[in-house]
Amino acid sequence: MKNLLAALPVALLLACGGGAPKLAALDLPKLGLKAEAPADSTVNDAIMGTGHMIMGPGLVVNVAEASDTQPKTIEEAKKEAEMFTPKNLKDEKLADGWVVTFDNEGSMGKNFFAQVRRDIGGKAIWCETTASQTEQQTNAVNFCKSLKK
Repeated sequence: MKNLLAALPVALLLACGGGAPKLAALDLPKLGLKAEAPADSTVNDAIMGTGHMIMGPGLVVNVAEASDTQPKTIEEAKKEAEMFTPKNLKDEKLADGWVVTFDNEGSMGKNFFAQVRRDIGGKAIWCETTASQTEQQTNAVNFCKSLKK
């Protein structure tokens, strides 16, 4: 009986559509890349620059070719993050780049940052978000890691 009661929250979560979102492949035509995003995500023009803004359930992320002014190394990204008084500053090395995540609290509440730089097909790609929930930050990192030619 105890085992059945312990499994009840998981069963309810799955029955109500909770859990990991279903992913779908997205084409990013301006960059010649593909990525995985939650189903029903849309690919739009970036607000600035020549990349894309991806919006979907629990996801808003910008992806473009990296500019000369964006950090090229984890160390540069962490130094730049200092202006935000970061908490929970983490980094991860990837085979073709890196990820830096952190959060802070400002006048508008909590913010969750993700900055990802990758070299894909000989191009430096910059993928980032500033989100209001940690789940959105995680979804953005997963999206950025899924980028491929």
